[in-house]
Amino acid sequence: MARNNHIKGTGTGFHLADHKKGITRAFLVILILFLLCFGVFSCSSYFGQKFQVYVDTDNMQLVQLDEPEPDAPAMCVHTTAGDIVAELYPDEAPDYVAQFTKLAESGYYDNTYIFQVEDGVYFEAGTPNEDGTLTAGTDDTYEKVERETSANLWPLRGAFCAPGTSQDGTFWDRLTGNVKNYCGTRFVVCNSIVFDDSTKQEMQSLSQNAKEISDAFLEKGGIPNYSQQMTIFAQAFGDESFDTIDTIVHAKTKAAESEGGNTPPADSIQILSIQIGSYSDFADTAAN
Repeated sequence: MARNNHIKGTGTGFHLADHKKGITRAFLVILILFLLCFGVFSCSSYFGQKFQVYVDTDNMQLVQLDEPEPDAPAMCVHTTAGDIVAELYPDEAPDYVAQFTKLAESGYYDNTYIFQVEDGVYFEAGTPNEDGTLTAGTDDTYEKVERETSANLWPLRGAFCAPGTSQDGTFWDRLTGNVKNYCGTRFVVCNSIVFDDSTKQEMQSLSQNAKEISDAFLEKGGIPNYSQQMTIFAQAFGDESFDTIDTIVHAKTKAAESEGGNTPPADSIQILSIQIGSYSDFADTAAN
């Protein structure tokens, strides 16, 4: 909430030293009040982003619930644990899909690693190094694709998401929520949180406008707290795809080397290659 802080002036009969002290005191008062307001604003914005999603649902189409058309852009991710067939969404995330397609076709993702597994919930992939780091000299522009979100795409089970890499913005941009968020070459594939009774109750208590979304999470699974926080650029389809995802997210992992560090699979799992094409090219694989 904005506040108008009026600092009253003094008369003209004062010494220069007193005037400087007055300016200093006034500046400190303004600074303290500003920081307090900023702290409250930052906290409320953070919790608002974490627990509430404001999207225009009037024209929302949950495209991930529909079987892809034969000519829909798609990919087949060949891993050492099996294949994942997914539809790509260039209409919803044009910049990211363009970069991902270019890199996949160039062989960038060949023999890269799955470097983080959160048991049952998700895995993270797409780096040439098993510890999740990028090779020195990697083109930084690939790590600065501006985040693209859509009311049509949600972190349902099987969604491919691009997590944040960095932010750009002035102090004022941060204050007003106009920071630019970027993502890069690494990506997350969602499985699902456990929807226990309390979580289900929370989802079901959402407003009527969000009912279609909450129903989709409860039916399909997913990670609701990722909603509108990352670029979602693809969605897995087919039994084999989900069998592969299950195998990876339930793989035995190594202990993290440091607090908050990655927990990669104990036995390395790699992406062998990523084929780009139309969904009809991979439909047989998806149907298995």
